[in-house]
Amino acid sequence: MNSSPQPRFSIVIPTYQRPEGLHNCLAAIAAMASPKNEFEVIVVDDANAGNTHAVTEPFKPDLNLTLIRQDNQGPASARNAGARRARGDYLLFIDDDCVPGPKWMECIAAALGDEPRLAVGGRCRNGLETNIFASAQQMLMDYLHQHYNNDPTHARFCPSNSLAVPRQAFLDLGGFDTGFSFAGGEDRDFSARWIESNAQLVFSTDVHVLHMHHMGFLAFIKMNIHYGRGARRFHLKTTADGKRRGLESARFYVGLITFPFAHQDPVRATVLCGLQILGQLAHAGGYLAESFSAATLRRSA
Repeated sequence: MNSSPQPRFSIVIPTYQRPEGLHNCLAAIAAMASPKNEFEVIVVDDANAGNTHAVTEPFKPDLNLTLIRQDNQGPASARNAGARRARGDYLLFIDDDCVPGPKWMECIAAALGDEPRLAVGGRCRNGLETNIFASAQQMLMDYLHQHYNNDPTHARFCPSNSLAVPRQAFLDLGGFDTGFSFAGGEDRDFSARWIESNAQLVFSTDVHVLHMHHMGFLAFIKMNIHYGRGARRFHLKTTADGKRRGLESARFYVGLITFPFAHQDPVRATVLCGLQILGQLAHAGGYLAESFSAATLRRSA
């Protein structure tokens, strides 16, 4: 199917050690209502231990699908590799643990229109309500959207698991910063650079995907450590650029920890509140670890 005319959209999926999640993501894309000639799918294998080809091959009769491989360099690098290979006018980023709805692309197209300097981010909903750690992660993202995107037409942060960007403008900006070698901070950095380039970022509640991230306690802590490291890297980078973005106010963190009580019953909210506290302690640990690492590098330079 690679001989088809140039598509309008290129869906880019970085994947690492999630064959089942990738399969579910591709199955949902194949089931979308959008005409297949409007989009291509690019899967970027970030050095998976398994056989990604075996996952993608069954979808090739139904999708204009390309699989590319790279050494393990992290999701930012994988997304950039997919963007360079893409042929569409717009890049649609989604993660391999997310499932788009049947009208995901239709809603994105409606929000984008034909504006060449507009990026659209969407809502990511928890698809695993019985997993308390996934629910705590969802509470965090809901709070961040409320805090940063209170004006949806001038959003300040959109995660990369449901993000549409004009391809040429993305490449001109340099894509995601590959200095963020793990998931955490690279989408925040891109959102900031996109806005500073005098381009518009829109948060659309009509655009959503389901987040199917199975996690236990240790994975939850590790994820928040990565977020903390990414936050410190982001702050170091923006300080070096003269932007001087620092930590949020104490009011921000109090609001984050108490946020579950406005949306859940008291018992579940108490558990989620406790997890938010633990998550923020892990976040602080990651932040301090990255600070120490940066200071060590400066001394050795």
